[in-house]
Amino acid sequence: MKLPGSLIVALFLTGCASTQSISFSPSQDYAVSVSSNLFDAVRIDNNDITLFNDGKALGFIRVEPIPSDAPSTSEFINILKSASESESVETQTLGIYPGFTGFSAEVRNYKTGYLINAENPSSVLIFSFPEDTFEDVAKTISSGI
Repeated sequence: MKLPGSLIVALFLTGCASTQSISFSPSQDYAVSVSSNLFDAVRIDNNDITLFNDGKALGFIRVEPIPSDAPSTSEFINILKSASESESVETQTLGIYPGFTGFSAEVRNYKTGYLINAENPSSVLIFSFPEDTFEDVAKTISSGI
C-alpha cells in the first residue's frame, strides 16, 4: 500500500514541475526566450547563440549588422525575402511583433526568422528552430535586456 501512495505523490510532483524560459539577448536591441526543457547546452560566440539538445544543434539566435549602404528597412527585408524564396522554400511575413518587421522562411522542417527592430534598425535578428518550436520561440521576441 505504501508503493501506490508514493507513486501518486511522485506523479503529482512531476505534474507540478514547471518549465522555465531562459531569456537570451544577443544585443541591446533583441531578446528571445526559449523553454529550458528544449535544450541542455548553449554555445555563445559574437552575437551568436546556438542551443543544443543531446549534443545536436536545436537552433540558433544571431544578430547581424545591416550594411550602412542598405536601402530602407522595408526594402532591405524585401531583398532578404526575395533571396530566400525558391520552389522549395516557403516564406511568410511575420507581422505579430509590435515594433518589429520581418519574415520567416521554411526549409526541411526548420523555420528561420528575420526581424528588424523599428526602434534601432541597424541590425537584423536571425533565429532558426524546428517548425514545431519556432512559433513558441518567436512569440517571445522583444527589445533587448
